[in-house]
Amino acid sequence: MTVATTPDFNFYINRRTHWTSYLVNGLAIAYVLLGYGFAVFCLTQPSGWVNLAGVGLLIHTLVWAAYFVHEFVHSTIFRYPMWNAVFGQIMLFITGSCYSDYRDIASNHLAHHKNRADFSVFSMPVFLRSLPQPVLQTIIVLEWLYFPVINFLLRWLNAISPFLGQSRRDERSRNAALLLLRGGLFTALAVYSIKAIALYFLSYICFINILRFIDCFQHTYTVFRLGQPLPQYSLEHEEVNTFSNVISRRWAWLNLLLLNFSYHNAHHRVIRCPWHLLPQLDAELYPRDYRQYVTLGSLINNYHRFRVHRLFNDQGIVLDTENGLNLEQFVGAIGVSFLFTREPLDWLHLPETTILAEP
Repeated sequence: MTVATTPDFNFYINRRTHWTSYLVNGLAIAYVLLGYGFAVFCLTQPSGWVNLAGVGLLIHTLVWAAYFVHEFVHSTIFRYPMWNAVFGQIMLFITGSCYSDYRDIASNHLAHHKNRADFSVFSMPVFLRSLPQPVLQTIIVLEWLYFPVINFLLRWLNAISPFLGQSRRDERSRNAALLLLRGGLFTALAVYSIKAIALYFLSYICFINILRFIDCFQHTYTVFRLGQPLPQYSLEHEEVNTFSNVISRRWAWLNLLLLNFSYHNAHHRVIRCPWHLLPQLDAELYPRDYRQYVTLGSLINNYHRFRVHRLFNDQGIVLDTENGLNLEQFVGAIGVSFLFTREPLDWLHLPETTILAEP
């Protein structure tokens, strides 16, 4: 599979230093920071309509905060790595993913691009089947009800891993301080308004579901264990196993709701391209009939139908037919996220395997 043209990649890589990029990024970051604070304030108010607006604003600022972490990891916002790291850690704190070291998150995510593969620390099906039956059945029921228990589990594993093993013991003080700080803030919010803390939890569940719906259908990469020897995959392999799961192709502005993260093929071609230039890059790279475009609407049924099935099986396949992509067997991934590190869990004793999931 080939792309339509070869754009001026230097334009997209270096545009972040132009004053227009500073203005756009400044306004967007201010929206996330101020909007997040205002959303929490709205949750504490007596009016139900104000609460509803607060829930919507909180979900959206959390989503943008998460995707800004992705931008900072790729150094698309600031010229100097230090400032990308500082603001990346701020966004991680907002999203509740601050228990993983930012440098490890960046390293693991960039390895995803360099190796054209995905990575995990253990096989999810093996891990789930090792659990006591009552725990496993509870997880299945909660996932069936769209409660993202697997994602919460992975986040808590990242938070407590330094205390359970030796590989991250140097992070114990840091994670303990963060647990106390965030725990104190949420306790204070609950004391002030129990309704606000309930609405925050509801918003966070919605936020996680949105992230994993988007992550779920962007690749059909093989999933390897960290540190294992890897095949050398080609650009063509990357293209045919990457999907631009846009909200809409007709109304491109709607994709701003996800900070243009859905232009995933274009992002993989030029990983230093800022979010606000991805639609322009995408238009230069790919023709209108490019087969890797899939709309999120066409994947809702898959997300629903395979919500339990994907816990115990691979990501499925996407068939390239003469009539376009056949998505019927596109199961999607589970627990994929750039928001937490994937360091080995030396205290979690599971059977060794090199390939954890195949498309």
